[in-house]
Amino acid sequence: MNVSSYPRHEAETYLRNPNNPPTIHVKINGSRRRLFINRSDGTIGIIAKGKRKKGHVFSAWDSIEKVLYPDMEEDNVKLVGKYQRLEKGATFSNDWLRRIAESDPSQSLYDNRITTGNAIDGKCIKLVSLAKYCGEGTMEQFRRAVKGCSHFSFRFDYCGYDGTLWCEPRENGDVMAGFSKEYRQCANGYYYLLINDDTLIGYDID
Repeated sequence: MNVSSYPRHEAETYLRNPNNPPTIHVKINGSRRRLFINRSDGTIGIIAKGKRKKGHVFSAWDSIEKVLYPDMEEDNVKLVGKYQRLEKGATFSNDWLRRIAESDPSQSLYDNRITTGNAIDGKCIKLVSLAKYCGEGTMEQFRRAVKGCSHFSFRFDYCGYDGTLWCEPRENGDVMAGFSKEYRQCANGYYYLLINDDTLIGYDID
């Protein structure tokens, strides 16, 4: 019999549903552990004990004693609410910010088309913190580009990643801006959008 014909464990079914978050907690040997899925290749892993991000491929489904499902509606309200609170501090505008302002807190960030639904949902980076890596002068140029709705792009080293600050003018005075940190010599990484004058927030992982 082909392995794919076996019934999936409920935790695997949950992770492979693109409408769900890419992580879920389970109980294994009495301990709370976190499983995650790489949306790009479908690999499911488990975070190593004592680590926050490092893990390894997981396949021991029989070892799971219990699936600890999140309270989805409560999580949605908290996450969408966070984006909405931060959006109010923006002195610039774009379609993404308008979607945030008009979003339904009972729905996920993904369903509201605010993010792609990933592990950096709600994760913030302050511009003042980023300036330590790109330089105060560069950050001032970036801020002026956002305020003036002009093109800007600057690449720099960020904690072992290739970091890029960017800004693009849009129609009717709108402007989009953000920050990416990509793996060296690879067009894959983590992508954040500018949600107000001082803060970048998670949008996508590729």
